[in-house]
Amino acid sequence: MDLIFDQGSQAQPRGHAILYYRSGNEILATYMVILPLKVDFAKYIPPVLASQVKAQGLEDFSAFAIPPVPEATDGSQFLEELARLRGDDLVFGGDLPSNDFLEAAQRVNDAVQSYTKLCQQWAESQHAPGAPAPEQSGFSVDEVLFSLMGEKDKLGDLTKLVGKLQFAVDVKDARLLEEAEKEIRILAGYLPEEYHVHRIIESAEKSTGNGPRLAQLYLERCYKLADQDSNGLQAVDQAIRDLE
Repeated sequence: MDLIFDQGSQAQPRGHAILYYRSGNEILATYMVILPLKVDFAKYIPPVLASQVKAQGLEDFSAFAIPPVPEATDGSQFLEELARLRGDDLVFGGDLPSNDFLEAAQRVNDAVQSYTKLCQQWAESQHAPGAPAPEQSGFSVDEVLFSLMGEKDKLGDLTKLVGKLQFAVDVKDARLLEEAEKEIRILAGYLPEEYHVHRIIESAEKSTGNGPRLAQLYLERCYKLADQDSNGLQAVDQAIRDLE
């Protein structure tokens, strides 16, 4: 089935998306996750049920939608803002008939399969001849966690990683500096571009002058964006302009 990306790109899906439908006057939604790691669920259930799980093909369960049937939301504008804040793809699945549970469940399942295929195509393109070689195969545990975190949790991790980066700069530990910067750049892939994480890195790597203060201000700016605090955001932006 064809999926319409209101936010994000079919050519480079993020692996996590808000999937929504129209049903009469309602906007229904569910959340799709494509795990970058395959999970053998048969290992986590009683042995007596393991054969049943394998028979149903659930031992290799790496793509799903929660809830399995879309539920009513506060509307399309709410979903647009939620996807923007979380860094999710926002995908429109079309119109759904009212009060047809089985049809809704099937449509969601079809959408998950289509979204999974897009993710697989993108991953394969990264390994195509002429494509840049990745630093390592697969995804890190951190990437799995980042894809499932809420916005504030991601910002909490970002704050900790910036502290780690600044410590590495202070003690002149090149290995720790490289590690912290790499972790921050991975996390940046799960945050909206308007957070300007690259500016945080640039500022945090300067141990003198306005660097530390700018790093702090750029972090504060992320929290103002997450809180939708427009007045606070204007004040922080002005403070940044005064220092740059």
